[in-house]
Amino acid sequence: MSQENKNILAKIVRGVAIPPTFVLILSILMYFLKPSTFRGLFDLAVMIFTLAICPALAYLLAAIIPYYKKKGRSGSRTLAFITSAVGYLIGTLYAFLSNATGDLKFIFCGYIVALIALSILNKVCKLKASGHACGIIGPLLYTVYYFGWIFLIPCALIAALVIWASVFRKSHTPKELLFGSLCALTGFLVAL
Repeated sequence: MSQENKNILAKIVRGVAIPPTFVLILSILMYFLKPSTFRGLFDLAVMIFTLAICPALAYLLAAIIPYYKKKGRSGSRTLAFITSAVGYLIGTLYAFLSNATGDLKFIFCGYIVALIALSILNKVCKLKASGHACGIIGPLLYTVYYFGWIFLIPCALIAALVIWASVFRKSHTPKELLFGSLCALTGFLVAL
């Protein structure tokens, strides 16, 4: 494959493989393959809104709020963290205050813990952990956990492709991707 084709492929992967897309796919899989996760469509809507739509709002807000627009990629990353935190907090509060199913509580707890781990690594320890990697690896972990080992190879291939595209496009270093992935794993294991 030529360098130009690799660049095109990496650009497509980075454009499509965003955390809101992966959590949306997870939500739909849960609804159809493990419907007991939700007490009804409203629970599904809350999961999609808080874990997919809220974080995705960062892209829109970064384009229309002058302060963040001026900051470019840095501004959109900051907004993504803020909108994700707001969504995850609302979702977690909803899950516990409405006495949602254990599966829904488990997923929201995993997301909150992963966000806390990212915050600690990035703000306290001054290590750069990739929120993108965290947001991709998390749904892949839940997919394998809920739907079995048959999903391990496809999920591992997706993870490898996303990691390759991120490194190839110089969006993240391997170390940043590793730290972000470990934050997702930490959230998953602590919630478990």
